[in-house]
Parts: sequence; structure tokens; C-alpha cells
Amino acid sequence: MFLCESFTKIRVQDLEITVCNCQGTPDRVRRLGEKFLTRRCRLDDFRTQFFNLGLAFGEGFSQSLDIRDICRIGWRSACYHRTTSGRPDEYTGCPAILERETAFAFDFSGFKTGLANGTEMSSLPAPSTSSVFSGLFLAVATGVAILLLVVSPVSIASEGGPESIDIDFSPFGTIRWQRGGRPVLLVYPQHGDGWITMAQRFTGHSAGATALKRANPKLRAPMRDRLVRVPVEALRGDLRIEAVGRLFPVDQRIGAGWQHWVLDPFGGGEEGWEWLAELFTGREDRAGDLKQANPDRAAEGLKRGRPVVVPESALLSVFKSLPPVETPTPIATATALARPTPPPSYSPAVRVVPLDYGSDKIGGYAVYRLRKGEALYSAVVVRFTGQLLAKQVNETAMEIAERSGIDDVTDIPVGYPVKIPLDLLLPEYLPADNPRRLTWVEEQRELGRFFEVVHATDLSGVQVVLDAGHGGNDTGALVGGLWESAYSYDIMCRIKANLEKHTRAKVWTTIRQKGRGYAVPSVDRLDQRRDAYLLTRPPYSLQDSVLGVHLRWYLTNDIILNRLGPSFPRSKTVFLSVHMDSLHPSVRGAMVYVPSRYLRPSKFTVDRRDINKYAEYRNHPTIRLGADFKARVEASSRHLADNIITSLEENGLGVHPYEPVRDRVLRGRRSWVPAVLRFTAAQNAVLLEACNMANPEDRALLQKAAWREQFARTVVEGMASAFAE
Repeated sequence: MFLCESFTKIRVQDLEITVCNCQGTPDRVRRLGEKFLTRRCRLDDFRTQFFNLGLAFGEGFSQSLDIRDICRIGWRSACYHRTTSGRPDEYTGCPAILERETAFAFDFSGFKTGLANGTEMSSLPAPSTSSVFSGLFLAVATGVAILLLVVSPVSIASEGGPESIDIDFSPFGTIRWQRGGRPVLLVYPQHGDGWITMAQRFTGHSAGATALKRANPKLRAPMRDRLVRVPVEALRGDLRIEAVGRLFPVDQRIGAGWQHWVLDPFGGGEEGWEWLAELFTGREDRAGDLKQANPDRAAEGLKRGRPVVVPESALLSVFKSLPPVETPTPIATATALARPTPPPSYSPAVRVVPLDYGSDKIGGYAVYRLRKGEALYSAVVVRFTGQLLAKQVNETAMEIAERSGIDDVTDIPVGYPVKIPLDLLLPEYLPADNPRRLTWVEEQRELGRFFEVVHATDLSGVQVVLDAGHGGNDTGALVGGLWESAYSYDIMCRIKANLEKHTRAKVWTTIRQKGRGYAVPSVDRLDQRRDAYLLTRPPYSLQDSVLGVHLRWYLTNDIILNRLGPSFPRSKTVFLSVHMDSLHPSVRGAMVYVPSRYLRPSKFTVDRRDINKYAEYRNHPTIRLGADFKARVEASSRHLADNIITSLEENGLGVHPYEPVRDRVLRGRRSWVPAVLRFTAAQNAVLLEACNMANPEDRALLQKAAWREQFARTVVEGMASAFAE
């Protein structure tokens, strides 16, 4: 709480901006204003900035502006620029603009905001100073430059404003908004896609095929090398609300419904009443309801920088399911748009939710009733079936929707009974007397008998083999221009450095980059290289990813069986492979895979000629795994994984909210153990998925060196705690 005691005023004719004198900033603002208002700076200097912000002013736009429009648009533009610039992590919110007739109070640093009459105001959460400064500079520059348009009308649109805006919408594609049109999601079809398949994937129901055909009149059928246009207003619920967040980052849920701020990026009235009705209510014919709820806007038309309220009664359930902001203000604060089904805040314990059970002519099923704020994809599919990959999540959602009689997955009422086929359920959610559930319970009890307690203070005497997934010609997951191989290797190097600095473990690695070695750079965005090679004899340059996977576990086994020797206790051998996931974008956080004893063979030999030249293969071409050893490995590995996950949670780092430790990869109705775990001779073997690159928040964190360092240090703490008990 604070009082704003002094102000600087900048006037243009009868328009006035009142700026709070906080932290010595008014002089800077005054100089900027005077420079513009005395025309010592050409308007052309800012034209590029306007276009980068996605702004182009239409005919007659300047004639209807008043000071409120100028301030709203200036600040709104800065927010829009920051959220669509590809670096959302730099700017998490816009400082507030609070209006009192024609007087506004700005705080340059974003830490305090007050009204011109000194009314006491609550401080708002603030982004970093540098980010706010940059955003505010754009805001003030935009606002003051628009003032020039008021004084001397200039039609920027007539001089070649932007014809389109492209917004990254990974991992699906790109949202493109062109002048005179509506925004669409541009996607490439997958193998075997038809209109109905694509409609089910992107709109949530087969009836959406009509909208796709109408949006792509020149395509008789989807072709893998041709982009398909998916109208944003036709997207299924979770994608639609994500798209709205990218396009209109200061929109928000309020008690009366949904508050939308008109962007009108081309000044051509692309945001019409009918389109807004279809986007937010699902029906174009509800445009009249929107006008009735906004009589002032209906009379004056939809103008840039003005709010429109979509009434609660007409709002689609996916928007309605979001909790209203506690104290909505007249001017948007650009807090990040909430997700339709936010996962729990990385709770360490996942409560098994009671389900009802029944059967029909198709077979048995469980019934889950959707709660407020939940959607089919994350609240049901990810949670109860364990599916994570976007393709399988979407396909499973469609199967469950069909079984449940759901025509539109974007509009499922709260409390609707969702039927989940029993064969899709994870065993812990099955009925108590189900044979698969009983088997699973017995397996968990049995596993406890094989756990071997090992004490090694500071990991003294423990041999750790570190691996980073992919590398060389294999980039791994590729999302938003980031290579999984580059960031996995960086985290592996950081784990190695922390192990060597803070513990007494002996560290081995399977992989090395020629140019970088094991150095730990302080840069956020990494140099992505293809010069990684495996430390086999002779070294392997990772031309073939399949051969590379086999050589990793042969190298690990050679370290354990040959270099350490048969007398070394297996209980003190650790194998840790670092990866990144690329899953359904609603999934967040780290996961750890351990090897299920039931999905590992008794013996195995790789049968290919090109592996014979490697000494690691020749020393032990066949791996033999006894039943007791496989059980000990699973028990020890799960203990290690649990400690890593607990360490991440205790240090405030995200983990997957549902089953962060898994003994198999699940894709549809198929399951397997990754090869580096399936054939390993290490007794403590884990594959660590540090984050989900397809999730924008996880991807933003991954690009911060400080986060990667904290993650690596926390993993080492978890490893140490596993051997300290």
C-alpha cells in the first residue's frame, strides 16, 4: 500500500497524462514526451515498432481517440508484443493502468501504481525491472506516438502496414491472422489423415470436418506437404482456450462471464460480433446476446482497446470452467491466461479418486464425473489411463467420448458421467476385486521384499554412469527450435559437475561433445551441436540412433562387469540417462522411468554385424538377467527415483502430477521399458525426463541456465538421499 505524492504532467491540447514521480522516472518520461510533442523525433522511427507489435491503424482511427484509448492501446500493445515475441518468460504481466476521468498514474518500474488524487492502492505483482522497463518504453512510445496521430492525422495503414501476424503454437503449428480474415491454426496433416480424422484431433468431433473443408476450399483432401487451415473458433476446448491466450493475452475470466479486450490489429474490424460470438459461445447467432450485454459497444462499434463482456449464460463451458479473477479491474493487467485444466501444483501424493463401475454390452467401464475446471484430456485421460503422448491422449479421449455418448469434447457439462473402458484404466484405478488390480497389489508387496538397503554417506564408493539421450545426427524431440539432445547433454554435464563437487561418487559418462567437452556454460539458449560421440572403443559418432542406443547399454555394462569387475557390489552401481519429453501440452514437470522386472528378458544379444567391432560388445555380447536380480533392480531403482522426485518437489521444481515414477512407457495399449534400462547391469537404473518440451511453461524454464543448474543440483541431492537412508 502506498500514496503517490507527486506527479509529472504531459499535455497535448486538452489531453493529459499524469505520471507518478517514483524512483526518478518522471524526468525520463517528460523528455520522451517533449521529444515527441515538439516533433524532434520523426514518426517514421517508430513505424517498425508499431508493425512489430502487430499494429496498423485504419482509416479514421485517430479521429475517435481520447486519452483512455491512447493509454490502453499503448500498454496493451506492449503486453501483446511481449507475449507474442517468442520470449514470454521475459514478461509475465503488464503493470496496471488505473483511470480517473482523464488522469492516469503510471509507475515506471511496475512495483507501485496509484491514482492521481493520491488514493491508497494495493501494490500489484511485478515482473522483473528490465522487462517492465522494456515493456513500458514500448507502451509510452506507442501511446505518445499515437498522440501525434491525434494532432496530425497520418494513415499508417495506407503506407504498408503488416498483412498478417504469425504466433507460434507449438507443438501443433502456427496461428496466422491475416488482414481482412479470421485467425487460423496452420497444421501439416499426419500420415493417413482425412478430414474426419483431422476434425476429431483438432475440433474434438467428426462434425468439425465441414468447417475444415470450408476453410480449405482448394484442398480436396488433406495432403502431408500442404498446410491445412483450422479456424480458431472451431478448435476443441483446450486448444481454443490456449489459442485465445496467445492471441489475446490480457483477456480474463470475470464474475459476469469473460472479459475480452478488442485487439483489432489491422484496423479493419476483423473482430466482428459474429466471430466473437462463435469463438466464446460456440454459436455465431449469439452475436445479439453479446450486443445486448454490451450496449455501449454495440452503439459505438468494436474499437481497439475497448473491453467486451461475454455473459456467463452464453459462455462455452471451457471458458466458464476457469475461476474468475478475484478483483477484476477496469483496465486489464495482462496476468497470464489460466489453462483450462491446470494440473495440481505438483503434489507429492496423488489421491486415488473413487470411481463408480458398471458394464454394458461392450464391456466393463469406470464412471468419473467431471468437476468444475476439469477437461477430458488431462482430468480423465492423462490421470486414469496414464497416456501422455499427444497422439495417444487425443485418440484415447475420442474413444472415451464415443463410449460416453459425448458429441463435443469441448462442451462437457460439470458432473457429466464419463465412461472409461476398464482395459484402458491403470491397475490402481480398477475395482478392488479385478484380477489385474489384485495382481498389481501383490506385485507391489512382493517388490518390497527385494529392496536392498545401502548406506553410502555422500555417495562414497558409489559408481555413477551418466548418459544423455540422443546426440549426433539424432536431435531427439524438436520443439520450438530446441533440440532435446542439446539440453539433455547440458543437464547431464551439470549433474556430473555437482556429483564431482558435492559428493564422493565416481562418475562415468557414456557420451561426450567434441567442441564443448563437459564444460557448463552460463548461457540460457544453448549452441546446438551434432558433434557428440559415444565413449566406446572405438568411439561411435552416433550416425545410427538404434545402434547408438544399444552401444550405450553395452558400454554401461562393460564399465560395471569389466572395469569395476564381478567383485564390485551391484547395489552401488547407478545408471542415470537424461532426456526431455514431448507429450500432450497439458502435461508438465519431470518424470522418472524405472525398469519393470516383467518387461525385461532373461537374456538378449544384439544381432547386427556393425556392432562386432566394438570391444564393449565383444566382451559381453549376451546380457543375462536372473529373476531375483531384475526384482532387486526394480526395487532399488524405484527407491532412487522416489528420492529424486521428492527432492525436486521439496525444492519447488515441477514434477508430473500423476505417477511421476513409472516402470514402463505406455503408448495406447502397448507398453515397454526403454532399451537403456531394459538391458542394463546396473542395480539402480533410471531414465529421467526433465520436463515436457511441448508445454510452453516447461520449455521456457528449460531455456534458463539457472533453472537447469538448480534442476541438476536437486537431482544430485535426491541421489545422495537415496543412499543416506
